[in-house]
Amino acid sequence: MKRIVHIILFFLLSITLMAQDIHYSQFYMTPLNMNPATTGMFDGDMRFTANYRFQWYSVPVSYSSVAGSFDSKILAKKMKNNILGGGFQFNYDRAGDSKLSLLQLNGSLAYAIQLSKHNFLSAGVQVGMAQRSFTDEALTFDSQFNGDVFDPGLPSQELFNNKTFGFADINVGINYRLAIDEFTYINLGGSLQHVNSPNQSFFNDSDVRLPRKWTGVFDASFYINPLIDILPGFLYSRQGTYTEMVPSLNVKYHLSKIPGRMIGLFVGGKYRVGDAIAPGIGMSYNALRVGLTYDINISPFQAASTKQGGPELGLIYIISKVKPIETYKSCPIF
Repeated sequence: MKRIVHIILFFLLSITLMAQDIHYSQFYMTPLNMNPATTGMFDGDMRFTANYRFQWYSVPVSYSSVAGSFDSKILAKKMKNNILGGGFQFNYDRAGDSKLSLLQLNGSLAYAIQLSKHNFLSAGVQVGMAQRSFTDEALTFDSQFNGDVFDPGLPSQELFNNKTFGFADINVGINYRLAIDEFTYINLGGSLQHVNSPNQSFFNDSDVRLPRKWTGVFDASFYINPLIDILPGFLYSRQGTYTEMVPSLNVKYHLSKIPGRMIGLFVGGKYRVGDAIAPGIGMSYNALRVGLTYDINISPFQAASTKQGGPELGLIYIISKVKPIETYKSCPIF
């Protein structure tokens, strides 16, 4: 019986591990999670991002995710028209009664070649270390049923030698960026995550590999008129036998375009094909952008979730350094 319980638990953990990969509706608000080639590829000098997601709080298998990143341009003055970007990020999430968690720290590096005045092609790599862990305090087992009812005082007769393990992870990607101005741009890229297919087993005698994940991302901003911009997007990812597609559309209304007091309002939504719709709103103030979405579950799982997915908050803040005033020769006065 003990060996059977181990196998069942191992199987359930393995399924959860695959489902627990990075998962945000506002994929355009977490660029380094989507593609390391976007590192340093933005209008500005330094970029900070933060993301929070809490999902399925109406059912016992709820989980929360937190992410953050920082990236910047490196040696900008010496790179001429090309761009070298560097950054780092972290991810943390926790799921279920076992508190199955992931803590991940990654470093990213990308290099972009300027093809023409407004066109850039970049390639990037991301290397990191991660740790998975769980606890068994809230888990129950057959041996704790006395024949009539569950008795938490009975021993579980289960011994878990490893409740935590670490692994290395490698991601690579390429990206094309067309940047006309801050209101008109296109990003189109693809990445391969978990290149090394790290082992995800809690048991020394088992080998469960994290499947490689292929991801394609498109996000853009198009100028319509002085007050309105359209921001379409699309995410496609495939990992093992699982596929995710998320078309997205936001409309930005400029409340103010006064330098130093630029204010914008975002309204739109996303559709995770076959799973959920996620209406959202957002605001921007100068170099700060904040977005809030809420997933409404439409899959067969809605029988348990009662159509409640969960809220997601995303934030991006970009710092642009003040450029030094160039030295000009004095104009002679006659």
